[in-house]
Amino acid sequence: MLQRTRLENPGRFGRLGFLRLSLLAGGTLLIGCAVGPKYHPPAFQRQGSFPASFNGDRSVPSTAATTQPSAAPNATPVDLSVWWRSLNDAELNSLVNRTVAANYDLRMAVTRLQQAREVEYAVGGGVVPGLGGAESGVDFAAGAGRGSGTNSIRSRVGGPLYAGTNTQGLKEITHVFGFDAGWEFDLFGRYTHMIEAAQADAQAAYEFRNDVLISVVADVVRAYIDVRSLQLRLEIARENAAAEQRTLQLVTGRFKHGLTNDLDVVLSERQLSSTLSRIAPLEAAVAAAERRVAVLTGQYPEALRTELETAHPLPATPPRVGPGMPVGLLRRRPDIRQAERMLAGATARVGVATANLFPTVSITGGIGFQGQGLGRTPVTNSMIWSVGPSLYWPFLDFGQLDAMVKVADYQTQQMYWNYQKTVVSAVQEVDNALTNYAAQQENLAQLGAAVASSRKAVKLATGRYENGLTDFLNVLDAQRQLFDLEDQLAVSQQSVVYEFVAVYKSLGGGWEGYEAPPPAAVPVPAILAAAKETLGKSNRVPRAAASDIHGRP
Repeated sequence: MLQRTRLENPGRFGRLGFLRLSLLAGGTLLIGCAVGPKYHPPAFQRQGSFPASFNGDRSVPSTAATTQPSAAPNATPVDLSVWWRSLNDAELNSLVNRTVAANYDLRMAVTRLQQAREVEYAVGGGVVPGLGGAESGVDFAAGAGRGSGTNSIRSRVGGPLYAGTNTQGLKEITHVFGFDAGWEFDLFGRYTHMIEAAQADAQAAYEFRNDVLISVVADVVRAYIDVRSLQLRLEIARENAAAEQRTLQLVTGRFKHGLTNDLDVVLSERQLSSTLSRIAPLEAAVAAAERRVAVLTGQYPEALRTELETAHPLPATPPRVGPGMPVGLLRRRPDIRQAERMLAGATARVGVATANLFPTVSITGGIGFQGQGLGRTPVTNSMIWSVGPSLYWPFLDFGQLDAMVKVADYQTQQMYWNYQKTVVSAVQEVDNALTNYAAQQENLAQLGAAVASSRKAVKLATGRYENGLTDFLNVLDAQRQLFDLEDQLAVSQQSVVYEFVAVYKSLGGGWEGYEAPPPAAVPVPAILAAAKETLGKSNRVPRAAASDIHGRP
């Protein structure tokens, strides 16, 4: 069964929830009457392993199997939490760290998490008297006036404080000031469920942030692989153009000595021009890929041009892929955990809607001073107070509240099916990634063999042509096929790394090293917040340093 996921650094109410609920219980002695459904995490039905899995026991050819020896079968397994480091590319590791520190999508996800934490605090603040809220809180009120009546502060102060006023012995009440307070009892668990929903929302926002982090890391790895793959293809195009230039010189020399005809020269020129035509688009594609990497790291497009312009080989993927068991996805994939938390929040909101069917009981009171003055004599002041309960029950609402319960229930059903779909889709994604990874490995091995044979074909065709034993068209055909196969080989190497990324992204790897979000902001009472606003010390403009955005591995 799925275990409930908790924030590594929960909001303040997440840490103090039991204490606040205990205070509430002590104050009302009636907290045991909560209505609404109790949440139970859904069970995971699937057992066994991934059908397409190698289960970590089967060695897979290395990405660079055509250019370097494969790694040993007992190579170190991939660390899922930092899977990109298994590619053994220092530049890539640096780019990932910079991306996690400064990517704008991640910054927005963290801000969304902070917002959810503040909502959690705001909801919890209504539970305990004196912390404020829609129905609970302590307010200061004051009013003054003169008129022809005996109570000139009517409608100028709140009900609890006004209820304590007394005109006995006074010509006119001209001023009142004091405090009033209210506390709604959580008799049927409305606040309890609201708090549960707010906590679940904050946890879902945390998992959303982790899911964004996984996607961003995968994006920057793929963008970096694009750069290296395109640089390799550009190098192949330039090398083939140089080879074809040498062939053109050979054919031109033979033509000048009467050993061939001008058709061979024209065909060689055509082949060279065709190859040269591919270089400029590849150069533009390399530059575009470099710009994408820079933007992912939170920089302007040209910021990494110098850093990335020197070509490097594509990194080789590890020889072993161990996806583990499908049930492990529930512990790792943030999108599944987010869907579960969304289901928990929707279930809690059914409880809120159900509690709205029942009466709400509050206790309100006020204490302060009233007086006569402002031109009235004699000037006098006296203490006033009032306290008492109130009850509100919309028992005849023509089905509106019952309809809202059904709306919340249907929303919960949607979240349940969304959770089930997310789990099934995650397993499908892993199966597809493993299958595609194996297919691309096989494709790479076959293309490597084809390139080796094609190089032999070019050498044989060129030698036979120089000795007058074959037609020049065979040389051109061998060169063209070699160029195409080498280009396909580079694309295949890129695809293998792409599928490697897809495997570990589908497994939910890459966020564990960055669990700790920044600390939540601590709200202060309204009077202190007003002072901060007046002094210009409020913190609305984002000013967090890059190192404050995410924890480091």
